[in-house]
Amino acid sequence: MVKIKNKIPFFELISLILFLFFLLGIAFILFTVIGIGFLSFLGFEYNSFKSVIFFFILYFCIGTPVDFVCTSVLDVIRYTNRLPYRVYKVLEVLFDVSLTFILVNIIDIFMKSITIPLSTEVLFSLMSYAFSQCLDFFDKDNKNNNDSDNL
Repeated sequence: MVKIKNKIPFFELISLILFLFFLLGIAFILFTVIGIGFLSFLGFEYNSFKSVIFFFILYFCIGTPVDFVCTSVLDVIRYTNRLPYRVYKVLEVLFDVSLTFILVNIIDIFMKSITIPLSTEVLFSLMSYAFSQCLDFFDKDNKNNNDSDNL
C-alpha cells in the first residue's frame, strides 16, 4: 500500500520560492537594461539611476499582472465564443498597446523624477508589444523543434 504525504516539505517550498525570485530578478534586470537603453534613445529623462530602477519596478510589478489578466480574458473569450483568430489578434494588439501606454503615462505623471515624452510612450508601447510577439514567435519555434526531436 502506498502512503501519500499531505505535507509539503518546508525546505523544498523555500527553495522553489527562492528559485522563482531568482528567475524574476533575472527577467527584471534584462528588461530594465534593455528598457533604459531604448527609452533613453527615445528621449526618456531621469534625475537619478534610482528613479529609473523605481520606474521599472513599478512598470514590471503592475504591468505583468495586468497583461496576464488581459491575455487570460481574451483567451477565455476566444475559446468560449469561438472568436475568429484575426479579431482576437486585433483585440490583443489594441489592449496590450493601450494598457502599456496608459501604465507608462500614469507612472510618468506620478513620478516627478522622470520625464517621458508622449511620442516615446507611444513608441515604447508599440515596441513592447512587438518585442513580446518576437519572443512568442521564437518560443513557439523552439517548442516545435523540441517536439520534433522527441519523435
